[in-house]
Amino acid sequence: LCGRSRGIATFKGSPAAAPAAPAVSVASSRGRRLSGARGSERASRSNSNSRSGSSVGIVARAASMDAEANSHNVTAIPTVPIEGQKTGTSGLRKKAKVFSSGNYLANWVQSLFTALGSEVRGKDIVLGGDGRWFNKEAAQIIIRVAAGNGVRKVYVGQDAIMATPAASAVIRGRNLYGGLIMSASHNPGGPDEDWGIKFNYQSGEPAPERITDKIFEETKQIKEIYERLDIANVDLSKIGETSFEGGFSVEVISPTEDYVALLKNVFNFDMIRAFMSRSDFEFCFDGLHAVTGAYAGPIFVDELGAPSDSLRNCVPKEDFGGGHPDPNLTYAKDLVAAMMRDSGSTPDFGAASDGDGDRNMILGSRFFVTPSDSVAMIAANAEECIPYFQGGVKGLARSMPTSQALDRVAEKMGVPFFETPTGWKFFGNLMDADKCSVCGEESFGTGSDHVREKDGIWAVLSWLSILSKKNEGVPIGGKMVTVADIAREHWKEFGRNFFMRYDYENCDSESANKMMDHVRGIIANTKPNSKIGDFTVSVADDFSYTDPIDGSVATKQGLRFIFTDGSRIIFRLSGTGSSGATIRLYIEQYEKDPSKVDVDAKEALKSIIETALEVSKLKEFTGRDKPTVIT
Repeated sequence: LCGRSRGIATFKGSPAAAPAAPAVSVASSRGRRLSGARGSERASRSNSNSRSGSSVGIVARAASMDAEANSHNVTAIPTVPIEGQKTGTSGLRKKAKVFSSGNYLANWVQSLFTALGSEVRGKDIVLGGDGRWFNKEAAQIIIRVAAGNGVRKVYVGQDAIMATPAASAVIRGRNLYGGLIMSASHNPGGPDEDWGIKFNYQSGEPAPERITDKIFEETKQIKEIYERLDIANVDLSKIGETSFEGGFSVEVISPTEDYVALLKNVFNFDMIRAFMSRSDFEFCFDGLHAVTGAYAGPIFVDELGAPSDSLRNCVPKEDFGGGHPDPNLTYAKDLVAAMMRDSGSTPDFGAASDGDGDRNMILGSRFFVTPSDSVAMIAANAEECIPYFQGGVKGLARSMPTSQALDRVAEKMGVPFFETPTGWKFFGNLMDADKCSVCGEESFGTGSDHVREKDGIWAVLSWLSILSKKNEGVPIGGKMVTVADIAREHWKEFGRNFFMRYDYENCDSESANKMMDHVRGIIANTKPNSKIGDFTVSVADDFSYTDPIDGSVATKQGLRFIFTDGSRIIFRLSGTGSSGATIRLYIEQYEKDPSKVDVDAKEALKSIIETALEVSKLKEFTGRDKPTVIT
């Protein structure tokens, strides 16, 4: 990795004057100072030889050096490309030690601004993250590079904290150009663990592929990083605005205020507060020492009146308390133990969220709601229970691996339905076109068009809204409608899509790819109506998706076996980790007989799970005889 040289080439001018494509040739380690008309002429000449922008009009930055503007210093720091900086569906994720070394972070951030071109100059952005190790130091680097590339203002969450859905809310509510989110989501944090960063665009949505592809291309040819090295570290602990020469400023803002104000327009907080104040209702929320710990107190305690001792692990920590901030039955073990204990009383409702606050897990007393069921049940009850949807639901969408429970709700409601690849950016296009109101992924992500990200707190409030509405008029001590009651009533009406996901984490990448190639070979030779185990094949393919809004095509999105009875087996390699490979196996089987919907999912899916493991030869290829996580 390249070290950080200083004082190489300095440009004089306004924030909009700084180039984001290479504008100088550094002839020696001492470099040259460029300013005024000569700087403008030199930069313009260099830019005339640079590549044109992307097909959507992202153009190379015009690097005009305005000698008349308020002066400031932009330093061009020489660097070299670093391999492996390809941005995936959830940004770029690597080990924290990689990101904190040399120019690794600055290279990617500069490549982002170069990819965005002149479009970002003079604009305002937001910056925040999930509180993990290196975020505060990274924020200072990002601020200096943003200033060096002509950004006018950076809003930063206090202490560099901001949940992913809250960042989306800030972008939308303040009409910002976009934002940078420092998070590796549900992956562990700390010096020896994971770190990540992603860019969200003008609607608050994760950057579309046309931008992430451009970022990757820039990382492969970057030569210089443009920074304002005259900007001292900003005190991120104090709310307020700091102004610098050249019209650039940094404003530290509350990470919760904009987001809470939005949620109060989505939900009936008075109704939820009245329900949560009941003496016969017990609530529990586990923040997993991640970012939603900063939101739990202001929302659940201050706004909704929950007792403070109903919050568990709600102090954000840089290493998430040594835990894995993934809200599932394996990693949210404290909450699961409290909700699932065999004897004694349990809370009536429990929930958890992940590292950056965009995922959720919902539990009733001794009852787990799968994410696939959760989004279907929220959608089915949205118009009745959540004020935001009282004007009607526009449409519903799910990721391809998510169970087909939501499809049945959309059919009954008579609204459009969409099946997309994994990745929230695909939902964003539908939402911006007013075609989707509620959407979800089986990976514990649920949300709506109030923001352009999945939203863990939103899902919790949705369930509290449903419980509140269903229990209106029930006297204290009366028979309350529970989470389990809502689920069983839903299955009675729609049938049940039994669903499980097996995660095999940190597999050898070569072995995992060989297994996937083996499955592809079987798909290539499988015809409709052929038999796999006891199941008759309807479709066997590698899922592809043509976006109905912009016409873009996403291929190789998951290997599928769809059977004539509606059952499915799906294999995917996940790209959300920082090392190794995670094989995800999804199994689904539909049951419409009301007398059979309460069967344990493991028992209901036993036969199809055996078929999936036999077909894939997963144990033979990976050496794994059991999954790391079962959902």
